[in-house]
Formats: sequence, structure tokens, C-alpha cells
Amino acid sequence: MTDVFSTYVPSGAVEYCHQLWQSYQFGFRIVKPRRTRLGDFRVLPHNQTQITVNTNLNPYAFLITYVHEVAHADVHHQYCLQRRIRRVKPHGRAWQTAFQRLMHPLLTETIFPPIVLEPLKQYMSNPGATTYTNPHLMLALRQFDKPINEALPANRVLLRDVSEGNSFRLAQKTYVRGTLRRTRVVCKEIASGKSYAILAHAWVEVN
Repeated sequence: MTDVFSTYVPSGAVEYCHQLWQSYQFGFRIVKPRRTRLGDFRVLPHNQTQITVNTNLNPYAFLITYVHEVAHADVHHQYCLQRRIRRVKPHGRAWQTAFQRLMHPLLTETIFPPIVLEPLKQYMSNPGATTYTNPHLMLALRQFDKPINEALPANRVLLRDVSEGNSFRLAQKTYVRGTLRRTRVVCKEIASGKSYAILAHAWVEVN
């Protein structure tokens, strides 16, 4: 398992990631990229647990996602197994506290470059369900993404850079860009007329 972590996370975090795996004894899988999530935590039959993380994440994004999911394992262990509490908010205070505690040893420049560490510390003061809720952290992490071999379409832009009222395509559907609300943009799908809140930093194609 240590060899797996050495491939995907910064070298200074390999042993720590392995220790977390040993402590919580979850099944761990690295999976193909998913549109809707970077990783997940699941409770399987017989109280077995499993964590998955997308294979295409850069080392810093992979590490944050991995610890994010381990925090879910921590909450499951403390509240569901030990205290027999059936329902705990997925990203409520219990999870936030666990995530902060598990990330604390990693918040140094020996693990993260300063350009990531500064917004990461800000995000960790009140972590959300995904790093995409923090634009500064998300943009910092994207600077370390691996280059894509194939050329990107010339019309590919971030949703935040599309002018309000203009149309764009996302996942083979066409939308009209609406107003920005914190980290998401309210957009109307043309075909159905329904409105959706889409992350402002999602990649889209302009028409």
C-alpha cells in the first residue's frame, strides 16, 4: 500500500497516508475520473468501508481528497460504530473537526508549496464539502495538474469568464449564463427551461 501512495501523493505524506489506512482499515481504490466527485467514502455490508479517489488528480489534490474521505471514515468509526448514532451530517461539524485534525500534520511547506498552502489553510478554517467551494484553493491546485496530451478546444473557458446572458455548453447541454451567487452561477438550460447552480470554475465551451 505504501507503494501506491508514493505514486500519488507528495513524498513527505506517503507514510502518514499509510498510517491512516492502517488505523481505519478501509478498502482503498484509485478509480477512473468522475464528473461529479473527486473521491468518496462508502459503508459496505458487514460494516466494511471503502474509499475511492480519482486517478487523474495531481499529488496535492489527491492528498487533500484522500484525507477528506478518511475524515468520513473517522466519523463513521466514532459516531456510527462506537456511539451507535445512525445519522450524522455528511459534512457537518463532526466531519469538519475530523478533517481539520487529520489535515493538521500536513499543513507545512514540506508537504505543500506556499502557493497551495496559503489558500489551503484558509479553506481548512471552515472546510466545505468540496475544494471547489474555495476558488482560490481550486485555482492554486489546478496549476499542478498534469498537461493534457490532446489539444484543448479553443472555445473552452471557465464559466466565471462567460458574460452574463451568453450561452455555453456543458456535458452536451446548452445553457444561458445567469448571475453569480458566491461560488456558483445560476444558469438556465435552454431545452428544459430549468435553472441549475453550476460551479463558477467549471470548464465549459462557448458557442
